[in-house]
Amino acid sequence: MILKININKIKELRNITGISIIECKKALIATKNNINDAINYIRKYLKIESIKKINNETKEGLILDYITEDFGILLEINCQTDFVTKSIHFINFGNEILKYIIKNNQKDINIIKKIFYQKKIELIGLLKENIFINRLEYIKGKFIGKYIHHSKHIGIIIKSNVNNQLLMKKISMHIAMLKPEYIQKKDIPSRIINKEYELQKNIAIQKNKPKVIIKKIIEGRIKKFIDNITLYNQHFLLDNNKTVFEVLNENKMKILSFICLEIGANIIKN
Repeated sequence: MILKININKIKELRNITGISIIECKKALIATKNNINDAINYIRKYLKIESIKKINNETKEGLILDYITEDFGILLEINCQTDFVTKSIHFINFGNEILKYIIKNNQKDINIIKKIFYQKKIELIGLLKENIFINRLEYIKGKFIGKYIHHSKHIGIIIKSNVNNQLLMKKISMHIAMLKPEYIQKKDIPSRIINKEYELQKNIAIQKNKPKVIIKKIIEGRIKKFIDNITLYNQHFLLDNNKTVFEVLNENKMKILSFICLEIGANIIKN
């Protein structure tokens, strides 16, 4: 005899678990229409399915943020497809992690991973994709600004000496687009400049020009190299006639530190 499943029980189970109608029906058949037993069945079943997916590569994801005037967090969570990044379950999972971090002042990513492991396993079963809690970065300071790209694939938080939220957002947008590696020249490790100097020297001496000319070529290229990788020396994204330093100086602002977090890219942190 085929067990008939009440459609209202399917709806009730779906509202509780969030899984598909087919999966709800399968659970109710297996547990003879008992809602509580069906919930336990789903938990067990989803865990088994989740473990099968836990080594799948996760190239997509979201950068989520939590910002106050004096504290900023960026959290990266990953999944397998862009489709899942739009899932309310995936977004809520990330926001739940952020709330926990703030409430418990817990910023150790390894501890966060352990705390949310079971919920992650359940989410993998629900979304049918591997989920990975990847990176957590934060800044403390008096004035914090941010920019999160509309795709949520890149996020910037910055610390400044003045509370100018609009300008901090514009500078953060600039960082997101041009990705400076350092704030100013003094922040660049000497080994980086020395390595570039040797590279440009080797290129320049092959031109068979007088030493004075070679020296000027090297100096010009080193200056260009420094300008390209330092925030202050870059031309401002929204006004190419000025450097970022000139724009900041006009507004009596300094950038004290910044973090750039992007899906699939190295962290830029100063």
